[in-house]
Amino acid sequence: MAATPEPSQTDSDPQDDQEDSATPDTLPDEKIGPSARAQLHPSKDKPQRRFAFRIRLPTIKDEFDTLPDYIRGCITQIIEEARKETSSGIKQFEVLQYPGPVGLELVLSIDPQRIDGRSTNQSTLEDFTSKIYLPGVNKITKAVQKYVPEECTVEIGTLDLSPLGTTAVNVSRLHLWSDHVSDPPGTKGGDALMTTFHTLREHSVAFLHQALFTPKNGGQYNATVRLATYPPQFVFSGREGFARIAERGHPFDLATTYKQHNFTSNFRGLTAPYWETEYTEKINGNSSYSASYTDEKVTPYTPKAQVRREANKVKDIVLGKSDYRHMLSANATWDTIHEDELNRYPRFSIPGTMIPQLTGLVRLRWKTNPWGVVPGREAPTFNTHEILQTYGSTTPNYGESDEFVNVPDETVENTGSPGHEAHVRSIIDAFTEGGDEIYEITQTTKSLPDIELHTETGEISTIPLTVDSSYVSVEAEHKNKTKASTTLVNAERAYAMGRHVIFVYNSRQGAKRGFNHLSQPYNDDLSDRSDGGVRLYTRTKPVRCPDDRIPVMKGSIETTWELFGRDRIVAHVDGIRIAAGAPGGDVGEFEWDTHFYQEVDGVHRVEDEDGTVIAEYNARETFTSEWTKISLPHIPICGNYLHFATVTYRTEAGDIEVYTDTPEWDTPDSAGKMNRHRGCLNTFTDHLICEREDARISSGELQTWAQHYYTARSTHDAPPGSIIVQALPDEIKETKKGGTNNRNPHYPGYDWVIPPEIDTPHRPGVEEALSDATDELAETSLGDLDIEPDEAE
Repeated sequence: MAATPEPSQTDSDPQDDQEDSATPDTLPDEKIGPSARAQLHPSKDKPQRRFAFRIRLPTIKDEFDTLPDYIRGCITQIIEEARKETSSGIKQFEVLQYPGPVGLELVLSIDPQRIDGRSTNQSTLEDFTSKIYLPGVNKITKAVQKYVPEECTVEIGTLDLSPLGTTAVNVSRLHLWSDHVSDPPGTKGGDALMTTFHTLREHSVAFLHQALFTPKNGGQYNATVRLATYPPQFVFSGREGFARIAERGHPFDLATTYKQHNFTSNFRGLTAPYWETEYTEKINGNSSYSASYTDEKVTPYTPKAQVRREANKVKDIVLGKSDYRHMLSANATWDTIHEDELNRYPRFSIPGTMIPQLTGLVRLRWKTNPWGVVPGREAPTFNTHEILQTYGSTTPNYGESDEFVNVPDETVENTGSPGHEAHVRSIIDAFTEGGDEIYEITQTTKSLPDIELHTETGEISTIPLTVDSSYVSVEAEHKNKTKASTTLVNAERAYAMGRHVIFVYNSRQGAKRGFNHLSQPYNDDLSDRSDGGVRLYTRTKPVRCPDDRIPVMKGSIETTWELFGRDRIVAHVDGIRIAAGAPGGDVGEFEWDTHFYQEVDGVHRVEDEDGTVIAEYNARETFTSEWTKISLPHIPICGNYLHFATVTYRTEAGDIEVYTDTPEWDTPDSAGKMNRHRGCLNTFTDHLICEREDARISSGELQTWAQHYYTARSTHDAPPGSIIVQALPDEIKETKKGGTNNRNPHYPGYDWVIPPEIDTPHRPGVEEALSDATDELAETSLGDLDIEPDEAE
C-alpha cells in the first residue's frame, strides 16, 4: 500500500502568524524557551531524548566490511517488532542520524503512552517517568538484540541535542501532494536515503536527519521526515534567504532524492500566488534579490492583512526555521495552511515496507568529522547508562553534562546588568553559529559599542548583510528601547567611525520602536509651521555653559527643542522661549533666560546669570527635587539612519531576525517598476524634504540620498539617478534649474528637513574624539585602540 496524505493538524505556533510588515495583525514571537548557553542558569527545556538507543557501526574497515547485508533493514524490523503488542505503550518512534566523532550515529527513541494506571503506585516523579518508558524500552531491547548485528555497538542512555547550538537552521521536510501517493519501494530508482547521506558525506556537511513514525491501524504509520544542515554557508535567512531558496532551491533538499517516490519538500513550489521573488548572482560574487507580496488573493471577503499573514506563514515554511524547533522537540506538527491553501501534507501515511527508504542503518563510513568546520556547534552528545553490546573498535562514550555559567569580570568598569550580559552572550552565540567572526568589547567606557564584527569581504552571513567596512559595530539593546536619543547616539558613534551598525533588541516590539527612531530621528514635524521646522528629541546629558554652569529651571519641567533647518534652533519650556541660536554652535553659549547650577565644595548652588546665589543645597536629592537641568538637544546627522544602521531582534528561540516594515509602495515588478519608484519618491520627499525660501537641493545630492532611502526600505535594487529624477513628484521636478551650461542642476525653494551639513559639537565623534580616526576605526578593531572615556549617556 502506498503512502497517502494524513489529515491536517493545527500548528498553534504563534510565530507563523507574524508579519514582516508592521500591521495591527502582527502576532507575538514563538514561545520557546531560550538557549541554556545564553542563560545564567540551566534551561528547563533542554532538548533531550531519554531512554534512547544509540547504534554505531564499526570504524575499522575490516570490521565494517563484515557487516551482513540485512543491516539496512534492521531498524524497520525493530520498529515493526516493537509495535506488534499494544502493551508496548509506544506512541511514536523517532530515528535521529548524524555524523559523530567516530562516524555515522543512529539514535532510536520513543514517545511513550502516558495515560495509564501506574500513577497510583509511583513513589517519585523520576520513578513514574521510568515506569512509563519501561514497557517500550524492554520491547525495543529484545528487538535490538534480535536484529542488530554483533559488529555494532548498542547503548541505552540520554541523547543531548544542546551542542547543536542556540540558533535555528533551514530544515528540509518531505511533503506529499494532496492528490498524490508515494511510489512504494522497489518501483523506481535506488536507495534514496543512501544517496542523501552519500551526498552529505562527500560535501563534508554536518547534519541531523529525523524520521518520526506514529503507529496506526492496519500496519500503517504516520510519517514525518526532516533534514537539518549546519554549515553557515548553507543557512539562509530573511527575505534574501527566502528569495534564494524560492528561486534556486536549497543545496541539500530531501526532495532531490525522494522525488522519485512522488515526494516534494518545503523548499519547492510554495511561493505562488503569495510572493513574487527574484534572485541573481552577479559576476563579482554579490547577489541581488527581491521578495514582494503579490496580494493576488485579496478579495472583498479576504482582506490584505489576512493574505499577508498567510504569505508570511509560507515564507516561514519555506525557510524551515520554525520547523527546526519542532524537530528538536520531536514534534510532527504542521499548519493547516499546507492543506487548505498549498495542497501539501508534511505528515503522511505509509506502510511498514516504506520505512527503509526513510530511515535505517546505512553502510557508509565517515573518515572526517564535519562538525570541525562548523563554528559554535558540535555533534549531539550521548550519556551512556547501559551497554547492550559492543564489538571491536567502536566503544561507548559516556558523554559530558557541563553547563555554561557566565561569571562577570568584576575588574571591568561597565559590564552591564546580568540581563544585558546574557543578551550580549546570546548575540555572540548566534553570530558565531552563523559563521561570522564576532568579539565582545571590554567595556572600560560607555563610548564603545558592546560588540564588533570583523569581515574581510564585507559579507555578514548570519543576517545576511553586505557592508563596506572591515569592522561593524553591534549594539545589544537590552533596556535602551524607549529613550530615542540613546539609540541615535549609538548609531552616530558608528557613523563617526565610518562603520555600519547593527542593533539587536531582545524583542520584536523593541526592534519596531528602534526602527521607528532610526527611520525618523526626530520627535515630530511642526506641520502647523510654514518654515519646515521639526521637534527634536532631547538627550540625557544637560546643557553646559562655557563657565561650566548648567541652565536650570524651577520645578519638574520638560525642555522642547525645535530645529528650523540650518538657520536656528530654539529651546522652549511650557511654550516660553528660553534660548535660541545657530544649530551648528555650542548651545551652552546661547543667552539663557534661566537660572544656573554648579557644585562648589560639595554644595549644590543655584545662581542667577551674574553669579548671585539663589539657593544652596547640601544634598543632591534635595536640589533635584526642586530644580530641573535643561537637556541637550539631539540634532540628527540626517533625516534617516537606515542606510547605515540595520535593526534586528533576538527571538525567544535564540535566532537573530532582521526587523522589516515593508512600505506600501514596495510592490513587485509585475505591478510596474515605475509605479514603485514613484511611490518611493513620494514618500521620500514627504518625509525628508520641505519647502524653504533661499534654499536649494542639488540634483546629485537628491539622487544619492534617494537611492540610500530606496535601498534601506525596499527588497529591490535602487534605480539609477536618471530614473530617480523622472520619478520625483511633479511639483518638485518642475522647479529644476540647470545653472550655467546645466553644470549645476538643482531644485530651488526646497531643502532637507534635517540638513546633513549641520556640524554640531554635541554629537558622538566630536564629543568622543572619534571623527579624526574614522579611516582607522573602519578598518581596525576597537580592542586595539586606546579611547578616552566620556561622560555616560
